[in-house]
Amino acid sequence: MAQAWTSIEVGLVLQGGGALGAYEWGAIEALFGLMDRLEHHRPTSLKVVTGVSIGAVNGACIVGAKDRADGLDRLAKLWGTLQIATPFDLRIDLRPFGGPSISPTRDMSFFGLPGFYVPRMDFWNFWRWISFYDNKMLKQTLEDCVSFEHINKSDAPTTFVVSAVDVESGVLRRFRNKNRPPEAEPDRLEESDRRVAFEPKHIMASGSLAPPFPWTPVEGRNRHGQPEIRNYWDGGLVDNTPLGDALEAFSEDDKVYRLLIVLNLYPLKGSLPKNLFDVADRVHELSFGNRLRQDRAAATRINKLVRAIEGLRKIANPESLARDKRLQDDIAEASRYKVAKTVEIDLQQPGAAQAPEDDESGLRDFSSATIARRREHGRTIAHDKIARALIHDKLLPAETSAAFAATGS
Repeated sequence: MAQAWTSIEVGLVLQGGGALGAYEWGAIEALFGLMDRLEHHRPTSLKVVTGVSIGAVNGACIVGAKDRADGLDRLAKLWGTLQIATPFDLRIDLRPFGGPSISPTRDMSFFGLPGFYVPRMDFWNFWRWISFYDNKMLKQTLEDCVSFEHINKSDAPTTFVVSAVDVESGVLRRFRNKNRPPEAEPDRLEESDRRVAFEPKHIMASGSLAPPFPWTPVEGRNRHGQPEIRNYWDGGLVDNTPLGDALEAFSEDDKVYRLLIVLNLYPLKGSLPKNLFDVADRVHELSFGNRLRQDRAAATRINKLVRAIEGLRKIANPESLARDKRLQDDIAEASRYKVAKTVEIDLQQPGAAQAPEDDESGLRDFSSATIARRREHGRTIAHDKIARALIHDKLLPAETSAAFAATGS
């Protein structure tokens, strides 16, 4: 069966989660390494990347690059900037006694993060604040680490979509570097969902998590072509796992193997909280986790429905289809969602196995030691999960996992 595939398309879904994004860095390293191996046998491309918040930042680095190696260099530069280094790495965990964890290095992020944000100092104007920090520094970091020219190329090989929520209308807006298919547009009449020329502000809008950060104004045109400025918060407030936009970007060719990688920064399962700190951690996990995982049966039914529609389309009488314009439109709409091999990777350990630094304060732990640990863990677990899926489908030899375990690369 594997010999029938003429090429491989890879889609990548990146969640938001602040400093947890270091897990994604390691996972992307593993994915790109496996893609390099697949390239020896058949063309392999990164077809689509969707992201929210820090996932949008990570995604911009790899889409805004000339090739996979350049993308990894840009990620390394990003995470080399977004970290706090101190001569010590003290951590005191008082959670077993009902208290918080204490980490001076981690907690220095309260006072700002290099290349990202600084605290507001206009205390006399506190009653007018809409955020606690100023994140304008992120603009320069994005300009240093992302090639927006590559993202915006008319023939860009990778579809890139990041989401943000309109503060006033509550509508989830997608910023994309390619237009959607014409038949797909009528289902989002309430929003301007057309191609944009990406700038740092689009990525910053996706990562403007309230109340720490202010909303980001973005100039554009509404669906009537009129200029307007809208204000956006972090898209993770509405949907932290943009799967639909990834699925519709795949090609329709039956000979293409479609692989969708979903990096989950928040575990579905967890331990029963023992104190308020645990409660805060668990609520955050459930609020920002992959909501589609809550109903795996629904996801399975959707895949079966798409397969059925595709099969019926192939055997339908062309003359009958030609006479039913509404049916043609419905089939075209359903065909936007392709069946892909989906590999979900939980990057955090759940419940009692959770790493101490992934507690309720884990989102702001940008300490060098924690970033290094998360990167390594993300790389190891992603390689294992993806390699297993590719070996199962006979796209990689069985010794791939063993070779990785022996070499660590």
